[in-house]
Amino acid sequence: MKYVITPLFALGFAANLFAQAPLWDLSKDQIPAELLHGATRAANGAMIVGGDHYFGVPTTAFPDQKNFTIQVTVSFPELTEDTSLNVLLKQHADGEDTGLGLTCMYGKTNNWKVYRPIINGMHIGANGIKYEPNTPYTFTVAVRGGSVAYYLNDAPGGKHFTLLLPNDEPLWIGKKLLPREKPFPAAEISALKVYGADFEYKSPKEKFSAEPRAAIAAKKWMLDAPTIVDPNRPKLLFYGDSISGGYRQHLLPALEGKVYAYHWIHFVGGIDPKVDSLIAEAAAAAKFDIIFFNNGLHSLSWTPEKATDEQIADTTRAIVRGFKTGAPQAKLIWITTTPHTARRAEPDKPVDALGDKNVIVQRINRIAEQVMKEDGVETIDVYTPLAAKLELAAGDEYHWSSPAYKIISDAIVTKSMEVLKLK
Repeated sequence: MKYVITPLFALGFAANLFAQAPLWDLSKDQIPAELLHGATRAANGAMIVGGDHYFGVPTTAFPDQKNFTIQVTVSFPELTEDTSLNVLLKQHADGEDTGLGLTCMYGKTNNWKVYRPIINGMHIGANGIKYEPNTPYTFTVAVRGGSVAYYLNDAPGGKHFTLLLPNDEPLWIGKKLLPREKPFPAAEISALKVYGADFEYKSPKEKFSAEPRAAIAAKKWMLDAPTIVDPNRPKLLFYGDSISGGYRQHLLPALEGKVYAYHWIHFVGGIDPKVDSLIAEAAAAAKFDIIFFNNGLHSLSWTPEKATDEQIADTTRAIVRGFKTGAPQAKLIWITTTPHTARRAEPDKPVDALGDKNVIVQRINRIAEQVMKEDGVETIDVYTPLAAKLELAAGDEYHWSSPAYKIISDAIVTKSMEVLKLK
C-alpha cells in the first residue's frame, strides 16, 4: 500500500493575490431557483438568510471534492441568545455522515460564543469568536487531499485529520442541520467564493513548526502524524471521534519528547462486521507500540430496535481484529465510551443529569467490555469518573469541558508510561 504524506506547511493555505478565478462567486453568479428557499433575498449587496431562509451553491462548483477552498463573509444585524447558524453545510439531506460544514453559535445556555467545524457529520471542537452586531467575519475552509483546515479572518482554527467523505449535495448557506436548532433571525452573506484545486490559500497569521506534523492518508483514512527525528522513540496511536479531538489538546503536550503520538479521528457509525480491513490498513501505517481506541457516541444509533447484542459484539470484534491485524506488535487498550448527558437545564447552570440516551451508552460499554475480555484487550474506564462529574459536561449532550478532557488524557498518559516503561 502506498501512502500519501503531506506536511502541514504544504497543507496550510493562504490568500494568493495571483490565484485562479473562483469557480463560483456570489457577486457574479446567479443562484439557481431550485436552490433558493424561503424568503431569501438580496439587500445592500448581500444575501439575507436566517430561520427557514437559505440558499445553495450548485454542485458544479465542486468538480474535485477533495480539493477546494470556500471563503464566505457573514455578519449578524442582531444577536439573539441561544441561536446558531450553519454558515456552510454540505451534507446529505438524510443526515448521512459525509461532507463538511461550519456552525456559528451564540448564547448563554452553553456560554458559547464560538464557531464549530462539521466534518463527516461530526461537530469537532469549538473556536472562540467575539460576536458584535453588524461586524463582518470572513471564514475560509480549505480542503486539500481530503484534509480540512478552518480559518476566521485568516486566524487558524484547526486542521482536522479525518478523511473528508465527499457527497453530491449543493453547498447550503444558512440551512438548519437539526429540527431543534434555533437559528439566528437574520444573517448577511456579503461575499462567497468557491475555488478549485488550483487555488492555494496561506494564512499570514499561521506559524509553522520546525518539525511539523503531517497527514498520512490512503483512500478512506487519514492519520495526523508527527515528524520523526528519533527513530528509537515509541509510537502511539489514539483513535476516536470528536471526544479524541477534545483530549488531544492535553495528550500531545504531555507525551512530547517521550512518545510519538499519532491521531486518527474516525468512528464506525453503523453495524459493520467487515470494517476490520479498513482499520487494519490504517493501523499498519506505522509500527505502533500501543494503540488506544474508542468508537464513541456515534454508536448511539445502536438501539435494541436497530442492533442486537450480537451485531454490536460482531462490529466491536471487527474493530479489534482490524487493529490486531494491522499492528500485531501493538498493545491494544480500549477506552470506554463517555456518558450521554442532559442538556444544560438553565443558562449559567451546570449539567446535573445523564441524558435520555445514556442507557444506550451503558449497553454498548457492557457488550464491548465483554468483547475486550474475550479478546485479551485491556480497558481504561473513563465513563465512571465523568459520570460522577457531570458539571464538567459542555451542555450539548455529547462533549465536555477542558478539565474533563484532561481526566481522559491523564489516564492515557499514565497507562502509556506504565506499558512503555517510561517515566
